[in-house]
Amino acid sequence: MARRLYLTAPLIAAGGLGLLAGTTPAHAALTTPPAATAAPAVTPVAAQARLMMLLDASGSMSAPDSTGKPKIDAARSALHQVVNSLPADANAGMRVFGATVKDKASPKACTDSQLAVPVATGNKAALSTAVDAYKPFGETPMAYAMQQAANDLGPSGKRSMILVSDGEDTCSPDPCKVAQQIADQGIDLKIDVVGFRVSGKAQKDLQCIAKIGRGSYYDASNTQDLTASLKTLSTRAFRPFAVSGKPVAGTPIVDGAPTITPGQWTSKIGQDEDVRYYQVKHTPGTTLHVSAVGRPGGTDDKSRSISVSIDRTDGSSCYGSDSAWSSDWAKTAMPIGAVARVDANDEECGHVENLTVKVKTGAGGKPQQELGPDAMPFELRVVEENPVTNVPSLPAPAESTSDSPADWSYSLTGAPATGGAGFSDALELKPNTTYAATLLPGEVQIFKVPVQYGQTLVARTNVAPPSLPMKAALETSKESLDVRMGLFNPERQSYSGYDSVSLSEYTTDRADMASDTRVVNWRNREDGMTPTYLAGDYYIAVTAEDVPTGGAPISFLVRGDVTGTPTGQPAYGAPGATQAEGPDEDATPSGSPSSSGTPTGSASPTGGSSQVAVAPVADDGDDGGLPMPLLVGGGVALIAALIGGGVWMALRSKGSQTPPNAPQSIGQTWQY
Repeated sequence: MARRLYLTAPLIAAGGLGLLAGTTPAHAALTTPPAATAAPAVTPVAAQARLMMLLDASGSMSAPDSTGKPKIDAARSALHQVVNSLPADANAGMRVFGATVKDKASPKACTDSQLAVPVATGNKAALSTAVDAYKPFGETPMAYAMQQAANDLGPSGKRSMILVSDGEDTCSPDPCKVAQQIADQGIDLKIDVVGFRVSGKAQKDLQCIAKIGRGSYYDASNTQDLTASLKTLSTRAFRPFAVSGKPVAGTPIVDGAPTITPGQWTSKIGQDEDVRYYQVKHTPGTTLHVSAVGRPGGTDDKSRSISVSIDRTDGSSCYGSDSAWSSDWAKTAMPIGAVARVDANDEECGHVENLTVKVKTGAGGKPQQELGPDAMPFELRVVEENPVTNVPSLPAPAESTSDSPADWSYSLTGAPATGGAGFSDALELKPNTTYAATLLPGEVQIFKVPVQYGQTLVARTNVAPPSLPMKAALETSKESLDVRMGLFNPERQSYSGYDSVSLSEYTTDRADMASDTRVVNWRNREDGMTPTYLAGDYYIAVTAEDVPTGGAPISFLVRGDVTGTPTGQPAYGAPGATQAEGPDEDATPSGSPSSSGTPTGSASPTGGSSQVAVAPVADDGDDGGLPMPLLVGGGVALIAALIGGGVWMALRSKGSQTPPNAPQSIGQTWQY
C-alpha cells in the first residue's frame, strides 16, 4: 500500500478557503523552469449574467412608507438610482405584477403581470421610462409573476431575480412552492427579495422565497433602505462566481470514468455529499498536480467540504498532498477547493501512466447516481511538472515565523479596483500599490499578485467603518459582520488561515488585516506543510459575511507587497529525468519575512535573478486558452540555448479528451 500524506488539519484551521491545483503543463527538456499556466480568457461577468427586476404594482404600494411618503415614490426613486448604476453591458429587464386589473373577482386578476422591458443590454433608457410608468393599481399575483420572470430569464446561465413586494400573494399557487419549482431549474438561478414595510405572514412568505431561491432577503422601510438593498442586489447579480474550462462529466463509480489530460476542465458534483471519478493519463516521471474548486450555492450557515485524491487503478493510494477542509466561510461567497500532488520520484506512483482522480464532497459516502439541480459546478485542473535536476543546490525549506506583518502605514486612497468573483477572473494587482474597492455582504473578491522564487508576499487590507445604511442593517440583525482575508498559492491552496475584523453598528474606526507567506522556495514542498513551493500568481481573497437584514457596500483598501530578490530558480529536465533529493544535512534556510515583510535571511542563488516573459497562446474563445510565460533569465542568449537544446512543447493526446489550447508544462513560473 502506498504512503499518503494528509494536509487536512492545517487547511481546516485555514478556514477552508478554496484551493485548486491549477497548472496545466507542457513538456520541456533539460533546464526549463516549472510548468506554468495562466488564467484562461474569461468573458466579463456582466455580459454573462442576466437580471430581472420583478416589481409589485398592487394598490397597497400607494400606502405611506416610514417617512410618510407613498411607497411607490420611494420605489421609483430607488429604481432610478439602480438603473443609473447598472454596468453599461448589463443584461437587465423589468416585469411588473398587479398593474392593470383592479377587480379582485376578475379571472384576469391572478394573471396580471406584464414584461415592461425584456432582458437585454443597452436598455437603460427603456428601464427608466418603465420606472416612471410604474404605478400602484391592482392585486398581488406574485407566484404567477415569478413563473413568468423565470421564463423571461431563459433556461441557462447565471440568472438573478430581484422581487420587490409590500404584501402577501392574493392569488394561488403558493409563492414558496413556486420558488421551489424555480430553484429546481438549477443552481445558476437565484431569487433575491426585498420586503417593503412588511410583517407577519407577508414577511415570512417573502423570506421563504429568498431562502428556497438561494437568495438574500432584505427589509426596507423607506427610500434609503430600498435604494441600498436594490443596489446591493443588482451589483451582486453582475458579479457571479463562474467556472471556466472544457466540460467533462465525472462518474459516481470508478468504472466508466472519463479520461482527461493536462488542462482546465469544468464538472459538477453534489455539493453536500457526493463522489466523482476521472481517469488521468500521466506522463511517467513528472510531478502530477490536480486541483478542484467551486462555490456552493447560497450563503447559508451550512459548512461544506471538498477533497481530491490520486490513486492507482488497482485502488491503492498514491503519495499525494490530499488536501481537504470543512468550509469555515459559511455565510460568505468564498469558494471551496482542494489540491493533490504526486511527485515525479514517488516510488509507488511517479512512473505510473494511468491514475484515478477522486473528487468528493462531505464524507463522500453517498454518491449520487443522477446529479440534481443544486449540483455544484467546479473547476478541475490537471498539471504536470517536469523533474527538477538541481534540487541539491536549491535553498532549503524556508523557516516559518510567528511575527505579524506591520500595521497599515500607507495612504488611505488608492486606484479603483474590483476583484474577481473566482480565481480564473481574479484581478491582478501591481505589487506594492494600494487599490480601493467595495465589498457587498455575502460577496467575495479575489486579487492576484505575481511572486517569484526567493520572494515573499505580504497581503494587507484596511477596512472602513460601516456606512449608515450598513449600521442600520447590523442594528436590525443584532449581529456583527466579519470581513475576512485569506491567501492562496498558485494552485489555489490555502495559506495558513485567514485574518478578520468584526464590524458592528458601533464601529467608528478603520481596521487592518495582514497576512504574509514564507519565502517562495521550490523545496518548501519537502516539509508537507508550506504551500509556498511554486512561483507564480498568489491570490488575496477578501470576503464578508451575509447579513440577513440587508446592508450596503463596505469600502476597503488592498495591496500586495512583494519583497526579496528573485533567486532559487529550479532547473527542469525532460520527463523521466532523475529528480534528485534534497541534501540530508541541514542547509542554510531561506530568509523568513520579518514583521515588516522584508526578508531577514538570504537564499542560496542558483544562477541569479530571472525575468518572466509571457508568450500568448491563441485563444479560440473556448475555455482552455491559457498564456504560457517563459522564463528567460538572460534574454536572447538563453532563448537560443533552449532552442539549441531541443526545448519542445506538445499537448499529449492518447485517445483521451484534451481541452483546446490546454496549458502545458515547460520551464516557467506558474500563473493561473
